[in-house]
Amino acid sequence: MNDRAFQYAGAWRRFGALMIDLFLVATIIGFGILAWITVAEETPEWGDRFVNVWVAGTLTVAVLLKIVLDAELRGTPGLHLMDCLLVDVRSGKAITLGQSVKRTLGTLLAVLPALLGLAWMIWDRRKQGWHDKLGGAVVVRDDDSLKSLPELARSAL
Repeated sequence: MNDRAFQYAGAWRRFGALMIDLFLVATIIGFGILAWITVAEETPEWGDRFVNVWVAGTLTVAVLLKIVLDAELRGTPGLHLMDCLLVDVRSGKAITLGQSVKRTLGTLLAVLPALLGLAWMIWDRRKQGWHDKLGGAVVVRDDDSLKSLPELARSAL
């Protein structure tokens, strides 16, 4: 992939995308607990079986959805709202489902040593964390302000 063709998304932009995604997941968890309170007419405690199953189930679905969204739509809602795309480091096209699985599982490796694998993107020339390198992916800016007039004219058609 030609490094000059893309502007890589930096750590702060990617952190903002992560916060948006976490907010969405937390909202779903909160609405589920609120629905339980409304239907069951009781307030569950942290540690109750319902809360544990709901939170674990929601997080599992969120991880599986992230894998699919990264491969099929080139990113999660947070990445898209921050004008970013997740692409293959070699071709610049969408990553495969296998790459997405490697990248998502690689996130565990990136956060275990005191978040060093995530902080790595600060020093990396392509702004890749360890999980990006493992998945063969890179996050690039997809901002219309970065496009030339001919590119904007082509995308408007």
